[in-house]
Amino acid sequence: MELTGRLNQIACCIPPCDTLADIGTDHAYIPIYCVQKGIATRALACDVNRGPLDIARENIAGVSLSDCIETRLSDGLEGLAPDEADVIVIAGMGGQLISEILARGADRISPQTTLVLQPMIAVEELRRYLYENSYCIAREILAAEGRKLYHIMTVRQGKTAYTEEDVFVGRLSEDPLYERYLEYKINVNEKIIAGLERSRDGGNVEFYRNLRQMYRQAKDPNRKDGE
Repeated sequence: MELTGRLNQIACCIPPCDTLADIGTDHAYIPIYCVQKGIATRALACDVNRGPLDIARENIAGVSLSDCIETRLSDGLEGLAPDEADVIVIAGMGGQLISEILARGADRISPQTTLVLQPMIAVEELRRYLYENSYCIAREILAAEGRKLYHIMTVRQGKTAYTEEDVFVGRLSEDPLYERYLEYKINVNEKIIAGLERSRDGGNVEFYRNLRQMYRQAKDPNRKDGE
């Protein structure tokens, strides 16, 4: 099996491991790919719904990997035993839901566990949760699929100092898609500001002005306020 776009970039972030757990596995593409490529010796394809698990089971059997990949009905990490998986992938969900899954399954995660997280939305909320709960974002990259950009984080336990810029911008300055990402964030905040300025109460327009300035400053460190 070959992966493209977002899923391929997620797989590229998975280190060699004995047991991989894919939470919200859907069609089990990532476990199949990782076992076929020798990245993982065995894998657990987990999902909260039986329908996707039935499809995953068929896909796994279709490539003769039923002995290496087990499907499990699991709400988040609840179907895992503590320390059972060396690497846990949680991808294709909102950042808030990923945070909730990590909070509920904290006893399944050890200092040796590597998390590979790919939020679809609410990236900033996920970063803040990780920093506030003694996780270290060891690496964050951007993946492009069509016109969309996706964040993929490699995370381990470990308290680290962070700033508001780390939460809202991320540590992405070496990424080749960094400027494209910043342009997108600037445009999003400009639209929010314009909408708030047209509204009666104006909402929290100053917050979004500060965010816009943060993204502008990240894009051009020599930029002065107000430019």
